Amino acid sequence: MKRRKQIAIWLAVAALAAGAISGCGKKAKETEPEPEHSEEAAETPATAEGLLGQAGENFAEASSVKGNLSMEMVMDYKAQGVEATLECRMEQKVEQTREPEAVHMVGTVDINLAGITVDTETYTVEENGKYVTYTGSGGQWMKESEEKAGGRGNVTETIALLLENPSALTMEQVNAEDGTPLYRVSGTITGENLSGIMSTVGTLLEENADVYDGLEAKAELLVDASGTLRELSMDFTDSYNTLMQANREAQGFDEVAVTSFVITISGYEFDTVPEITVPDEVRQNAVDMDALETMPGGESPEETGNPEEPESRDYTIHQNEKGEYVLGTNWDDNTAGIACPEGFVYDEDSDKTWLHFNRREHDDVHDLTLTYTLYTMDENYGEADLAQSQESSYAYMLTSGDYAEVSFDGVQTVTAAGRTVSYTKLSYIYMGTYYTEEYNSWTVLPDGRMIQCTVKEESREEPCSLIDPSEIFDTAFAALAE
Repeated sequence: MKRRKQIAIWLAVAALAAGAISGCGKKAKETEPEPEHSEEAAETPATAEGLLGQAGENFAEASSVKGNLSMEMVMDYKAQGVEATLECRMEQKVEQTREPEAVHMVGTVDINLAGITVDTETYTVEENGKYVTYTGSGGQWMKESEEKAGGRGNVTETIALLLENPSALTMEQVNAEDGTPLYRVSGTITGENLSGIMSTVGTLLEENADVYDGLEAKAELLVDASGTLRELSMDFTDSYNTLMQANREAQGFDEVAVTSFVITISGYEFDTVPEITVPDEVRQNAVDMDALETMPGGESPEETGNPEEPESRDYTIHQNEKGEYVLGTNWDDNTAGIACPEGFVYDEDSDKTWLHFNRREHDDVHDLTLTYTLYTMDENYGEADLAQSQESSYAYMLTSGDYAEVSFDGVQTVTAAGRTVSYTKLSYIYMGTYYTEEYNSWTVLPDGRMIQCTVKEESREEPCSLIDPSEIFDTAFAALAE
């Protein structure tokens, strides 16, 4: 269950994009209508300061905004003698309304190191005075909340920061593809002003002015003659590289270099989004990550439900006449029988949908757990979606300072207990103390359903030693009822 707490790298990038670039900003104060521009005023030469000021006003007055978001992050690194390049690219359609405040993004994320392309969708809305974000990928949704706070670095704030030093702005005239004259205005945002814009990028970036001293982000805006924003690009490459270099050892890298970190939104449209609402299906199926964080051991609400309460009855587990434990699902009446695997003991924390068997050695130093789940495969969830769970965890761990010696083996297939079994392997050291090997394995039943068995060993202070890959899948899948 701890894996469900981990948010993949694109979620941090999505938060940055939604908060730092796509925001409409606060509504401008009502003013008297300006008189019509005179011919003399119309001929006044455009200035970088004037264009940005007008762009900021136009943005603040917009009731909604939409556009196309592109992100590229490329990082070269060396860890434990292994050299690699992590490339993460994101393409998203973004739309946002001001009243009520809401953001919706949908698109894809490509991560070369894990070899995956993931469809993602995100809603951020106001609920009870908090920002609530629903993030979906592979048919699974997560929900997180944060206190409503100012200074999230939206577009109007970004423009205001650039205007603090108008003499540092540069401007050149360019033409759009249709020949329309545009102005490219460039500037930088430096020092502690970056905290509001970069604080969502990752755990390295704390709300501490000292961290940002001497750093800068490069901004480029394409604005037309009327002050309408056409494109905004933020280049964080140098600053993020500096931060990664300063925290190289804490991140577990021997060498590291960020060669690209650029976010661009283009194709801006204003006042065209009527409303953004979170679908009922998303609200109902989203795993509340805040609730998981407050529960001992990270269990889900279903796992800690009081069996005496009527609404928890569906989560109780029982044995059938063969002595097998009956594994079921939350969303339908399908069940499967699982016997206790040889050498393991039944875990009393099991429930109907998460069936656990444990094996412990060396005074609880080594803990091997088999966790079974049952899925009904359809067009929304299949083997590829299941495989992505460890792939996304792997991509996240590579960028987090909490993990070391992270390795990942892609999908492999073996024959075990007379069945075709597919699996991936993920191993790592958490916080320098907890060694983990995790096999995400599954087999498809004759009726098309799928049984997943997570084979996970956790060891304290010493490497894992309980899993024998040549035998563990026979042990795990021989426990399935015919």
